[in-house]
Amino acid sequence: MLFDLAHWLYMISATVITAGLLVICGLTIKQQNRKNLILQIAAVVTVALHFSSLYVDYFTTGSAEVASPMLLPIFPCNIIMWTLLIVAFARKRESVVYRILVEATFYLGIVGGAIGIILNERYGRVPDLADWETLKGLLSHSTMIFGCLYLLVGGYLKIRVFNTLSVFTGLCFFLIDGGLIIGLYRLCRMDPPNTMFLLEPPLPACPWFNTLFMGLLGTLLVFALTALYERCALPREDRWYVQVKNWRWPWQKTNKGVEQ
Repeated sequence: MLFDLAHWLYMISATVITAGLLVICGLTIKQQNRKNLILQIAAVVTVALHFSSLYVDYFTTGSAEVASPMLLPIFPCNIIMWTLLIVAFARKRESVVYRILVEATFYLGIVGGAIGIILNERYGRVPDLADWETLKGLLSHSTMIFGCLYLLVGGYLKIRVFNTLSVFTGLCFFLIDGGLIIGLYRLCRMDPPNTMFLLEPPLPACPWFNTLFMGLLGTLLVFALTALYERCALPREDRWYVQVKNWRWPWQKTNKGVEQ
């Protein structure tokens, strides 16, 4: 049962511990190689927790059932945990692709991780923290949130309005991923799971709260919040609308005030 005492205690304690660790890491860890190590540990632990139930089940019962999210990226968090691992171990960090991955992982990982804890499907069915499948589902989302937040604390990205483009790219990838997996299941004449919530909304009582609505709402929220941040924290010449106004194609660059 969601939102019982144990669930509330986990959410509160996880929030406090995550915030405390981020503050400690932000104040004490300054060398880039150590920052990389913290991010790598968070990413590896997240993936290890995701698959840990297979080994726990096998060594306690002698067999283990492989659920579909273990094999395929069914839910957004299944993708984010891998993109977090990629950005943590990537060596070339100057490319546009890396920047898109970092920014999309940061925003989508925080939101997806929070939803995965607050509305955890497994906890709704088995509200028992002594059940490892239930507990590891909460823990893996917590470590993923820590890793995603550390991207900002560790200086891997800057909050800018143009982050919205990365978030939109990530959302489009979610849709493509969901469509491909549903198509694969139907090609194999199997009932597809509700990949990326394309088949059914996450809240049956709110059919309007579907994937399209969540994607558009999320993109608008990122734009609004980053625009507010730029308005409050950046000088006018560094804000997005000034950069767009002054932007030119390479062949439009001026020479002594006259366009070529």
